[in-house]
Formats: sequence, C-alpha cells, structure tokens
Amino acid sequence: MFAELSTHRPTFGSLLHSDPAFFSNQEEVDDSSNRNSPISSNMSPRYYNGSTPPSGEGSPYVSPWNQPSPYTKSPWVIPSPVNHSFSKNGLVGSLAREEGHVYSLAASGDLLYTGSDSKNIRVWNNLKEFAGFKSNSGLVKAIVIHGDKIFTGHQDGKIRVWRASSRNPSAYKRVGTVPTLKDYVKSSVNPKNYVEVRRHRNVLRIKHFDAVSCLSLNEDRGLLYSGSWDKTLKVWRTSDYKCLESINAHDDAINSVVTGFDSLVFTGSADGTVKVWRRELQGEKNRALLGSNTVKT
Repeated sequence: MFAELSTHRPTFGSLLHSDPAFFSNQEEVDDSSNRNSPISSNMSPRYYNGSTPPSGEGSPYVSPWNQPSPYTKSPWVIPSPVNHSFSKNGLVGSLAREEGHVYSLAASGDLLYTGSDSKNIRVWNNLKEFAGFKSNSGLVKAIVIHGDKIFTGHQDGKIRVWRASSRNPSAYKRVGTVPTLKDYVKSSVNPKNYVEVRRHRNVLRIKHFDAVSCLSLNEDRGLLYSGSWDKTLKVWRTSDYKCLESINAHDDAINSVVTGFDSLVFTGSADGTVKVWRRELQGEKNRALLGSNTVKT
C-alpha cells in the first residue's frame, strides 16, 4: 500500500526555481560594500600587510560567505600518504586491468572492490591486486559491503553474496544468492506471486527479470535496496535475504538508488525523475516502504 508523502519541506524543484532577484540583489550588496571599503579601493588583498583589517573585520556582522568551508576537513584535501609530491587534488594512482568497462566500485577498510565486463570482482590493496573472484554469469553492475558480506548485482538479474575465508583473507567464496532458492521455489507455486511484465510473460515478484543496476544498504535496519532495469525497487532483509517489498517505482529503468537521512530512499531513473521513498511502520507489521515524492530533473 502506497500513498504520496505529505511533507511541507520545499521540493528540489522549488529551490531550483527560486527568485533570481535574490542573487542579483546579493551581488549589488557585495559590489556596494567593495566600493565603500578602503581595502578594496586602495589595497589588493594580495598585498595586505595586516595593519588595516579587511572589510568586515571588526564589524558585528560577519558575512556567511566569509565563514570557513565545512569541506576543509574532507579526506580528499589531505596530502596523499602515497606520494607527497602530488598536489591536493593530484592523481594518486591508477589501477589498470584490461577487462572491459568498470561498472562498480566499493571500499571497505583498506580494500577496494571493482566489478567489470569480465564478470570478475577484483580486490585491491594499496593500489595492487590483492584477490579476485568470479561469478558464473552476469556483468557486475553494483557492489555493496555489509560486515563480512559482499553483495553484487549482475546483468542477469541476480544478486550474489560473497564472503572471504576466515583462514585465507584473499580467498572468497559465494555463500548465497538473493532471492534464495528456497524462497524462489516456495513463491513459484502460488500464482498470486507472479506479475505480468510483458504480453504473455509473467515473472515472480521477488526476482528481478532484468539487470540489477544499483544497490544500497541501510545497515542500521539491516536492509538492502536493489534497483533494476525492470523498473522495480526491491527491499531485502540482509539476515536471511528475504524479499520484504517489491515496488513498481518508475516508468523506465532504475539506474541509481541510495539510502539517506530519516530512513529515506532515493531512486534515479532513465525516465528523468528522482523519487523519494519513506520507510514507515504499518500497524504491527514493519513494512519496508510507504509513499513517494517525485522530483523531475
């Protein structure tokens, strides 16, 4: 059961269509303050010697534009530990492996996971290949990591689960498939569990019938979200891989999904929209998602 979100927050669209006069007025104020400032008219900031405070200092009003950037603590502006000769935005290194397109990346600790055309999942450590494992079929379109489990989404519509060996961290083996074979067989005997996707073609509701293009985790609630080119968003419980919800989310392929604040889930689609979903409780049952709001891009 789904209903539109009743939220009074401004939508992305309203922010994008804000009154342009605000920005023009702000520019006029800035220009006026610069013209009236003795620093701006007589002295370039480059040659400021500290004897005369810049415009705004000593004033009870502090412009929000002069505040320190909240992004200065980003790890990307810390000098690279690999090579200190690089600039702050310099290239640290490159991982080269001629296996076709690289579709997916995931990082955990000091390990980087890459998925490509070759159906291989490569594991890298300190810019060097550390390990690798391969699925039998399906290009690797998405990778997410939950604890010691690696979830991979594939072109063949399957989600596979992997785990490193406790004895040999460089050896990985598949420990499951989403949905499980047990759930697949159990659902297949009930005609109500099928949905029509094309004329004369019905598929199980709990399984993607096209490429799994994106994955996202809500680790606090133990939920995995999968988006697919079949236009559906599915919600899985990570503890037993059970499908909790399947939603016909968009009018075209879903290309991205991400979990956000307040248990919100965002989906982006080839139909040109971003949809916002909220997880709510429904009676005594913990339903996965309820309601959506659409933002056209």
